[in-house]
Amino acid sequence: MAARRAFTLIELLVVISIISLLLSLALPALGGARAASRACACLCRMRQLALFTDLYADANKDLMPRSSHSAAGSRSAPWGYAFYESINDSAYDGPGPAWESTLNTHYRCPLDARRNRYSYGYNVYFELSPEETGGPLWRRRASTPRPSATVLFGELEDASVADHAMAHFWTQYSAPPEINDRRHRPGAGVLFLDAHAATLTLGKLFDPKSNLNKWDPATAQ
Repeated sequence: MAARRAFTLIELLVVISIISLLLSLALPALGGARAASRACACLCRMRQLALFTDLYADANKDLMPRSSHSAAGSRSAPWGYAFYESINDSAYDGPGPAWESTLNTHYRCPLDARRNRYSYGYNVYFELSPEETGGPLWRRRASTPRPSATVLFGELEDASVADHAMAHFWTQYSAPPEINDRRHRPGAGVLFLDAHAATLTLGKLFDPKSNLNKWDPATAQ
């Protein structure tokens, strides 16, 4: 009867080393694929916000929605609550599991590790008064001259607890932009008024040295 040949300890160690090496090569690729998938989902969610914006404008005589920056003063719902009905087929009825699900699914980028926070900030130029902007009123969707170049939503910094970006403060008071352009390594998800979304660094959207400002409808180009 032939003797069975077993693996030696050295052979087992060699096999384990090879498997470990293959895993070390494969894991970064899998991690990169996962990040790319989440980034794609993030942009898809932003495109949904464009659809909800259009539905809101269609139902409100072409008026743009508001954020928490000005909604209370105009006795209207901030965009997150205003869009809720389009998502859930029922009006927003206060905090609870349904609201948390909506916030963490539709209003949060999968690359954002935070929970119960808005990832996307509304461009306040669409709700500001001429006194605040020092320029025209941009309350109606059709008033924006270059929708393909004008930002509608951008990804907020991790420290932000708002649902909007105070973009006019960046030029008026040299305030630091509250946009996270590192989440997509590099770049941030950005949604334009014409419903196209892209990953761009902040320098491609706002650069006072070159008079670049795609947040201000008057200068976006």
